Amino acid sequence: MRVTKPRERWFNVPDDPDGAKIKIRAMTPGERQEILDNAFVQEVEYRQDESGEMRPHMKQHTDTKYDREATLKKCVVGWEGIFEADGSVFEFNEQNVVRASKEINGFVEFVNHCSKRIDQDFDDDEKELEKN
Repeated sequence: MRVTKPRERWFNVPDDPDGAKIKIRAMTPGERQEILDNAFVQEVEYRQDESGEMRPHMKQHTDTKYDREATLKKCVVGWEGIFEADGSVFEFNEQNVVRASKEINGFVEFVNHCSKRIDQDFDDDEKELEKN
């Protein structure tokens, strides 16, 4: 077994008049697990049933906003050709990654597509290396 090396790639935004491109980094298994650990909360509460016995009652809550924003912050590591409405450069930082997810149509979907693609491409590369 080996530690996963950083994997990242630039993706051009199709048909974008400004020629935007976004740099996506594949998350490590530990990063994915950490986000899941923080986004998914499960609690056990014991309640007395009709017979007087204490029975476990499970409560689950998933913080989808945290999951989405933390994933985007880990995956999006750079961009070019993205601008504010007034034409000024939309500076790359974590706060603006979250803002882009809320204000740019298709941003989250594009990042998700690219993240799946980079994972698949690197998995395919590893399988090809194993064959040889």
